[in-house]
Amino acid sequence: MRGIAITMAIAMTSILGAQSQTVVIYPKSGEPIKYRASEVDHIEILPATDEDDTNQVEVTEHYCQKGESQIYGKLYRPEGVAAALPTVVCAHSASLTADAMNAYANALAEAGYCAYAFDFCGGSEDSRSDGSVEDMTISSEEADLKAVIADLQQLECVDATQMFVLGSSQGGLVAALTAEDQSLDLKGLILFYPAFNIPDLIAMMDQFGGFGGGFGGFGDMFGGGYSEAFCDEMRDFDVYANIGTFSRPVKIIHGSNDIIVNVSYSEQAVAVYPNATLDIIQGANHGFNADNLGGFGGMGGASADYDSEVIPIVLEYMSTNAPL
Repeated sequence: MRGIAITMAIAMTSILGAQSQTVVIYPKSGEPIKYRASEVDHIEILPATDEDDTNQVEVTEHYCQKGESQIYGKLYRPEGVAAALPTVVCAHSASLTADAMNAYANALAEAGYCAYAFDFCGGSEDSRSDGSVEDMTISSEEADLKAVIADLQQLECVDATQMFVLGSSQGGLVAALTAEDQSLDLKGLILFYPAFNIPDLIAMMDQFGGFGGGFGGFGDMFGGGYSEAFCDEMRDFDVYANIGTFSRPVKIIHGSNDIIVNVSYSEQAVAVYPNATLDIIQGANHGFNADNLGGFGGMGGASADYDSEVIPIVLEYMSTNAPL
């Protein structure tokens, strides 16, 4: 009874008029609670609150296997729910870790879904997965994501037929490219400011010392350089020619003030996908909360906290495409 408060006073003789009667409350779970009518002042049914609709979240560490390498991650689930649940794999931005996706994984679990956030191998100096930054490429991160999906599909708590990916920035690019593999049978994509501009950045920064480490290297902006293998793979890569066959629902969320990936890249992506929508968060920069900002996310005069706008969009997308 959201938004409605009903108070039944002791004057309601049908329940409380006779002092010898007993009031019995039957909760949805647990034993009934009994009161003598003479002990009851009134009965009140309060309006529901947002807290009433959320679950307690259970977070456990879980390692996925990729060949001889281990991928570190955290599994978020509504506490006490044994059923296999639709699952969202969260792929973080460059130079960050799974912790950057904590707010979104928690919100999904509170809403009744399963979420898994992991560290890309060599995704940052702080990665808890095997591998080094020097060996990280877009292809290696695609392999990480595919290994994570395959591992999670074996877990009893995961509905293997209802797998989604949420990727931010470089993780969004990786998610988009990975979803083109139709054998994975992903049910949907959520992309935060996907870094579809990486080839353009490499071309631009080749004129100013390169995209990798070293003075003037673009990678230094994020706290770490990119390997020559990374740059060679993405140099002259046509992102839009390599996405767009994924026909399931795609939700792209992008800040209007993003100074790292201009919103025009996401606008172009929406035109490529057959089933995509774009939500523009007015005023947001490259990152929607403090954990997700990356190197320059707080620049440009934009606030660092837009989760109150972003999370409802994510949950609405999930409730539409994977109703519980």
